[in-house]
Amino acid sequence: MKLLKLQSLAFIGLIIATGNLIPSQAFAAATPPTPLNQLIKIAVDNNPQLKSKRLAWQSLIHQYKQATSLDDPKLVYTEAINPVETRLGPQDRVLALNQKIPYRGKLALKGKLIQKDIESAKVSFDRASRDLIVDLKQSYYELVYLKNAIHLSQQNKQLLDKVTHLASTDYAANASALNDVAKAQSQTAQVAYDVQLLQELASTEKTRINTLLNRNPEFAFEVSRHTRMPPKFPHPITRLYQWAESNEEITLSDIAIQKSQLQQQLAGYASKPDFTLGALYTQIGERDVDGLDRNGRDGFAVNIGLNIPLNRSKNRAIKEQARLQHLQKIEDKKSMQNALRNSVKKLHFKLNNAYRQTVLYQNSLIPQANRAMQMAQSQYRENKGSIGQYLETQSTGLNFQLAYQRALADYWQSLIQLEKLTGKKL
Repeated sequence: MKLLKLQSLAFIGLIIATGNLIPSQAFAAATPPTPLNQLIKIAVDNNPQLKSKRLAWQSLIHQYKQATSLDDPKLVYTEAINPVETRLGPQDRVLALNQKIPYRGKLALKGKLIQKDIESAKVSFDRASRDLIVDLKQSYYELVYLKNAIHLSQQNKQLLDKVTHLASTDYAANASALNDVAKAQSQTAQVAYDVQLLQELASTEKTRINTLLNRNPEFAFEVSRHTRMPPKFPHPITRLYQWAESNEEITLSDIAIQKSQLQQQLAGYASKPDFTLGALYTQIGERDVDGLDRNGRDGFAVNIGLNIPLNRSKNRAIKEQARLQHLQKIEDKKSMQNALRNSVKKLHFKLNNAYRQTVLYQNSLIPQANRAMQMAQSQYRENKGSIGQYLETQSTGLNFQLAYQRALADYWQSLIQLEKLTGKKL
């Protein structure tokens, strides 16, 4: 039993000496990890929602010519059943051609409105591209965290299996308390459950990434477990506020304000008439009247018409509605700016707090936990401590390792969200 105890302690010492890290070859993935840049390229090329936004933008380009062109002329053919008798003869049939002509400048304004719609569709496509990349990066770093958490939990389960076996052996030899055995067994079961839960979460995150890439949800791929230590964030909050004023949401809001100004100008045409120009051809049959001048001669006429905007209250309502909608767009932008600044502030705090946590865990808490495990191991070897004491220190060390990986993921995810809001590569 003494030899078994020394072997188990040697295994525990190896875990502690390596900072709770087993060589990665022990859990190496069967497939090589896919780089993030490669995933982004696949997503940009294949995501159906992004393709839909691109098609919507391209289709709007063809609407400009439609909006700035005159309506199709109207041709009316009339065949007389009982011809109307005229002095020159019966009116057999009539052919009329009419063309509606809007008030001068109206079509140009409609064209400008379509141009704003095209600008908005282009920015919406850019925003969709940005959101797709942000969502993919978010899922990628979440998957990296889960892979590291699985790795840490698996190696701790190996350790706990050894400790549980050691505690059971010591208990059989009356060298350990039953409480130590129960504690080791319960902690081993909890870590086994955690491993299963983390693996299922990782599978769910992979499915999310695959759907963003428009491929089979169960498509097998791997990501690297290694993430670099984040640098201290160099940009002050005031600079982030300034950059956020030019992101896609604010750009769309500016376009909406400009469009409402054009709509306000277009509403001014409610009190101006549209015109109609036309030509009328009438076929006249001949009459049996000798000496009648122009007997049976067909008729030709031109006409001009206009609508008369007499309903002043309706026209005033159209103009007032356009004015109020313009003011609404201005207030919408102010509200968006306030919400944007609030989001920037929250993410700035979350990012800096995550950085402080990574420094704290890497430089202080994790080394202290490793020293505590070494001390617990030494005390147990000298019969001054128990398996239970070691399990407590080991559990604390695992929690610190997991918290460190969570802080790393939080940092990169917060940085990605800040890049989304500011439109800058940070």
